[in-house]
Amino acid sequence: MGKQFDNRKIIHIDMDAFYVSVELLSHPELVNKPVAVGRSQDERGVISTANYEARKYGVHSALSVAEAFRLCPHLILLPPNFRKYEEISKDIYQMYCQYTDKVEPIALDECYLDVTGKGSATLIAKELKYKIRMRHKLTASAGVSCNKLIAKIASDYRKPDGFLLVKPAEVAEFIADIDIKDIQGVGSETARKIENLKLGKTCRDLQRIGLIDMIRLFGSYGEKLYYFVRGVDDRPVEANREIKSLGTEDTFSEDLYTEDEILDELKRQIEEIKPKAQNKKLRWKTVTLKVKYRTFIQVTRSKTYVDFINDFEQTFDDVKELLRSGNIDISSGVRLVGVTISNFEPSEHQLELIFP
Repeated sequence: MGKQFDNRKIIHIDMDAFYVSVELLSHPELVNKPVAVGRSQDERGVISTANYEARKYGVHSALSVAEAFRLCPHLILLPPNFRKYEEISKDIYQMYCQYTDKVEPIALDECYLDVTGKGSATLIAKELKYKIRMRHKLTASAGVSCNKLIAKIASDYRKPDGFLLVKPAEVAEFIADIDIKDIQGVGSETARKIENLKLGKTCRDLQRIGLIDMIRLFGSYGEKLYYFVRGVDDRPVEANREIKSLGTEDTFSEDLYTEDEILDELKRQIEEIKPKAQNKKLRWKTVTLKVKYRTFIQVTRSKTYVDFINDFEQTFDDVKELLRSGNIDISSGVRLVGVTISNFEPSEHQLELIFP
């Protein structure tokens, strides 16, 4: 498995501390200081991105703002401007499309390119890094290899402003010493299980486990993990990915205790989703309400329609009903709510670039 894909040329490009780097263009006086993008300290948000100076203190994305300031009291926190990030991301995406039509965006700051048959992947990657720097004054790290897994690991290997080529013949040696936690799909739960079972820390350690035992230990992900720790990844670069869901959620600065407050938030969230769904001409069958209590216990309630709809008033009415009849205890305090629409009608309009 995988040998027939060794002739592929895959590039993974990852912008370095993207959100922070964009903000520092407007705040050059903050360069070389610990800076992060996120909500203000009195809100219970999380860090979106931290620059490398802040990371030295342990500040990283998805960390709570309160914990970030505990680790780095002199951290400078800037508010996010996602409209600006998206504009730059779309412009960079257009650069990628000048080299290949096989471009798979993963996030605003991350993309895969399949440049098989387009010339030297190394030259293309270095040229793109140069163009990004010249046009936007931002740096990016790039990894080049024969599959997505290795290209992504390679792009992270020499950050920031890094580049690494891993040739097909070098994959086995390269992957062997990679930390298991750096393998795609190995989240905190899987990592904890590997540690509890004392299976080791590197891919070389997990290579001792056979396919059957890997599936027995890790379920459906076990087969993929078996091949990943050997550097085998046959996944194609998907230029167009079908939209699975569309939604939003918010964590509040203070817990909400009344139905009216929560409904106001849900109404606003649906209004936020509305233009995105209309732009993509989506019709859906399922709406889901997400509620997280002040105790961090989370519940979700969903409704699935008989036919596809695109009626936002009906969707809000049904979300309201889910809130009232879903055994949700508002009186205990709500710190987060979210709304998601999903189960979309098959349509050509879904096959378009999605910037999360």
